[in-house]
Amino acid sequence: MSTKQHNLSARIAEVRALVKLSQAQLATKLGVSTSLVSHWEKGTRTPSESQTLDLAQHMGVGLDYLLNAEVRPHFQPRTRVTSPQQDAIDRTLLDASMQVHYLDTAHRLAGKAPAPFSLSAEFDSFANLANITSHLRDTLKLNRRVSLDELKQALSEWNIFVFDWQMPYHLSGLSFRGAFSVIFVNNMHPATRRLFTLAHEFAHLVFHLGREDRESKERVATAVSLASCREPAEKQANAFAGELLMPQADLEKLVKTFGKRLQEPACLEAVAQHFNVSRDAIFYRLTQLGVFRWTDKVHYFVGKYSPPAPPAHRILEAKRIDRQVDPRFREIALGLHQAEKITTGKLAEWFFAPRYVMDEYLAELASAKDNAISDDPNHEEELAAAS
Repeated sequence: MSTKQHNLSARIAEVRALVKLSQAQLATKLGVSTSLVSHWEKGTRTPSESQTLDLAQHMGVGLDYLLNAEVRPHFQPRTRVTSPQQDAIDRTLLDASMQVHYLDTAHRLAGKAPAPFSLSAEFDSFANLANITSHLRDTLKLNRRVSLDELKQALSEWNIFVFDWQMPYHLSGLSFRGAFSVIFVNNMHPATRRLFTLAHEFAHLVFHLGREDRESKERVATAVSLASCREPAEKQANAFAGELLMPQADLEKLVKTFGKRLQEPACLEAVAQHFNVSRDAIFYRLTQLGVFRWTDKVHYFVGKYSPPAPPAHRILEAKRIDRQVDPRFREIALGLHQAEKITTGKLAEWFFAPRYVMDEYLAELASAKDNAISDDPNHEEELAAAS
């Protein structure tokens, strides 16, 4: 068996497992026998070009991802929660793996070496958390009161790609650390929750990822749902995010100043807005300081929320591309498109947007460029000189 044939057979089996299809289910989708799929995965038979294309389509992945992906993390939840959107969550994890591959491909096509994220720290104790967080805040040059855009910009300057995706509601964020580092946050959530998620996932990059797993000895990526926080690494990430966004020293001053007034709903909301976090987040921090009891939550947060249906695409509108796609990746991808190294269809695939949204976005970019040229006072002089 040739190396190329072996790689393809292994990839078919790997991707089929990722999309949670049995050999029989995949065979039914393709209209072939189960034994033929088995032969492909063993390498005793090789699918034709058309069959390979069908394999990619029916497994819901790009052909390039199936054939050429060199960086393909397997996102695994640290905590599993039962969700009616589980199929959509699994799909999101696969899309995240493809996005990492697209980042790698874009850098290769552009002839740019991705810069690694270089920060790493040991979470030695909760008692020392304030010192660790203060050091990292200074390293990232963050204000004491952090905003979502500020944290995104700071992480970008430290070579972390951030994607603001439409995701199933029960999934808060994902993170990957390898040759380059990536964080995904759920755009379906309010900005306050996304900020906490971003800080939470940043903690995973700093404290947990990019290290050898003691059992598998492989570098692993994680997907994280904040719906369950019993796993030690989740507790650490939540504690870090809480201290980064709501420093305990600042909260203690508020408690000393306002006392029991913090228990008033309006005051609680005002404090949450001050720190750019949700009422849930500030409630839990103040509970740790004894302002509330855990059982008080029922008096401040009532009612049930029905999550919206999972989105069909990660990006649904042209006007959202600039805010949802990491700006450095967007710049590289658009440069490759302008240089005709990738098609508009490939650009839409890389941005996880419908083709019509990509066409609209490119038309808006062209219109903005034309308007900028026409508004340039030197434009008429340049035209006259050219004629």
